[in-house]
Amino acid sequence: MLKKAVAAIAAVCLIFGLAACAAKEEEPYEEIPAANVQETDANMRNTILYLEDDYGYIVPVMKKIEWVEGIGAAAVSQLVADSNTDAQMEYLGLNPVLEEGTKLSLSIKDGVATLQLSKGAIKAEDAVGEMRKVTAVVNTLTEFPTIDRVKIRQDGCDDTLPLGTDISAAFSTFDLNVIGSSKGSDGEDTSKMMLYFLNEQETAIVPVTKYVGGEADAFAAMNELVKGPGEGGLKSAFPAGTELLGVTVDDSGVASVNFSKQFKDIAKTPEKEKALLRSVILTLMQFDNIDEVRILVDGTEYSSTSQTTMATPEYVNTLQ
Repeated sequence: MLKKAVAAIAAVCLIFGLAACAAKEEEPYEEIPAANVQETDANMRNTILYLEDDYGYIVPVMKKIEWVEGIGAAAVSQLVADSNTDAQMEYLGLNPVLEEGTKLSLSIKDGVATLQLSKGAIKAEDAVGEMRKVTAVVNTLTEFPTIDRVKIRQDGCDDTLPLGTDISAAFSTFDLNVIGSSKGSDGEDTSKMMLYFLNEQETAIVPVTKYVGGEADAFAAMNELVKGPGEGGLKSAFPAGTELLGVTVDDSGVASVNFSKQFKDIAKTPEKEKALLRSVILTLMQFDNIDEVRILVDGTEYSSTSQTTMATPEYVNTLQ
């Protein structure tokens, strides 16, 4: 499952430069134990993959994949472009991050996974795009409980990918789709929160890490969600004119978020309603003091068109 957005994440230093090329030898293989895997039936596993949308945002998607020996490598293989199997990804506006024909192997030792990729596996138009693909690969692997960090090796490259991404050290989990800076314009520390918006096609939910002044709490997060993304390629699902009237969290961990009457207009489009409710609940559930969410409209509890839409989402997005 997607790791808690507010969890402390190790900082990663990105250094861009030129380097010579030569593949590195893999470390001894250590299998991911089946006891640490959530199985949906005898041969399938719910696995979180990180894909890239048409605007470059990295998006987590749960897909059931076959349980095989070397499940970590099997998960990464799902990130490889394949013209025969990418139809549903395309419908969602999502794209694989590794080039078609990529060969790979994976070894794990003491929580560090070493991923060996064939030449040209990570290919991008610029250094930023190259780093996004690294982020997708690393976050896919660190979803496994036995993997804390990921070292990437690509044939034809030593410590630097073709467009300058430094891969000399192992990477920890990355924050997704960062907006803002950990330091404000006045040099003061800012707060980090995770917000959830629709992609441009309105077919998937995109997690965004946003830095803002002041304290990151439930009210601040809801206020930012209602304001909208303010970035190209993302959309808010809130009906026009919707205002945030308040957020309270009681001692039992129930968050009650109150919106203006315009919120009810979302019921006219059930699929968009489902996405909006997921976005609200996911945004609130990142906070440790919240275990349940109630949505109110002008102080009255909102009734969704489907009982299941109000349930706490287990995954941000799902591939069938």
